[in-house]
Amino acid sequence: MAMNASPAPLRCHAVAMDFAAYLDEQYVELRVRTATGKTIIVVCDKDSIFSIQQHIEQIGRACPEISTWKTDANIGDATRNDCHTHEQE
Repeated sequence: MAMNASPAPLRCHAVAMDFAAYLDEQYVELRVRTATGKTIIVVCDKDSIFSIQQHIEQIGRACPEISTWKTDANIGDATRNDCHTHEQE
């Protein structure tokens, strides 16, 4: 029996993120706009968005230097703008 390989994770350079809450349907969307203009939407069912928030807070406590990082001035560089799989790095 052949094993199916998992698809490689998609990695994109995010330039903007926002959330949309759908109260009646009880879910939140994380919307990420990439440097290429593509919008990726991640649906967070029920209260799962709060586990994401907790994880971000944990990273911030463990690595406070992240808050000092600034956006790369070369964001227009085409090699950084393309969405690509993890293996291509």
